[in-house]
Amino acid sequence: MHVHRRHPRFTECRRPPDRASDQQDPDALRVHFGLELRRTRARAKLSQNELAKALGCTPQWICQLEKADKTVSEQTALDLDTYFKTEGWDQDDGHFHRIHQAIRRAGRSRVLRPGFKTYLEQETRAIGVRCFAAQIVPGLLQIEDYARGIMDRSEPEETLDARVASRMERQAIFSRDKPVMMTCVLDESTLRRPVGGPQTMARQIDHLINAARSPFVQVLIMPFERITTEALAGDMILLSFEKEPDLVYIESGNIGYVIDNRDDVFMTRDDVFMTEVYFNRTMGEVLSQTESNEFMRRIQETYHDPSDHSGYPVAQE
Repeated sequence: MHVHRRHPRFTECRRPPDRASDQQDPDALRVHFGLELRRTRARAKLSQNELAKALGCTPQWICQLEKADKTVSEQTALDLDTYFKTEGWDQDDGHFHRIHQAIRRAGRSRVLRPGFKTYLEQETRAIGVRCFAAQIVPGLLQIEDYARGIMDRSEPEETLDARVASRMERQAIFSRDKPVMMTCVLDESTLRRPVGGPQTMARQIDHLINAARSPFVQVLIMPFERITTEALAGDMILLSFEKEPDLVYIESGNIGYVIDNRDDVFMTRDDVFMTEVYFNRTMGEVLSQTESNEFMRRIQETYHDPSDHSGYPVAQE
């Protein structure tokens, strides 16, 4: 449903205490949304039928929203703010939209890998990211279709949407006033694995090449014939900060671990140092940026021409 910006027949709804921000469970927040809708409708002396007619939807829809039986869309929240003229409605910051945003944030936290939420809190503060990816393109460099292609399709669509949205929002660190500096080493297998199909992979590789044109991003390729012992150990991420020691993120099974240099964590500062050593050794075997771009272009061509399955480009010595 969509509502034109118009004046309701009653006075402006004042902003009530924002209890939603204290809630972390998306289901509880949906219940809160429904209760707030019912409360606001009652204050306006509107029946469900009358509100539905004003919004251009069915009374059943309003009933489902109030009972938390219906997923709350952003447009629904904006429409309700517009009709009821909640405080901030004209800035897309009305009461119902704020609850909707809290629902989205809580939903994304729910679908994160254990341990990854801690990493994300640190990633937003980092001034530098160094990573080695052995299997898939890192989330900071993924396009939406690629991100969706590596997810479990048996999960609810709402969960998948939340995961994809969360991944895309992480990429905002490249557009802030002081963009993060990123050096990403990709094993050749990340380019060979046809996540999402040939068209998605062709666009994903194009995105990687375009990203590498930024003065803040390097995307370097480790071809099959240049494998190092350190690279065989799997993915690694190193974060650097302006005034704090570096931090390492690794994954094991379904759990992620954040490792830093403080004495109160289970890994020592030697572990962080050695991870940096391993990354530097890996960097010694990768292609240059120019060579990497050409390498990616040649692999990209195999996705444009599905009949070509033999053209493994070989690094020039």
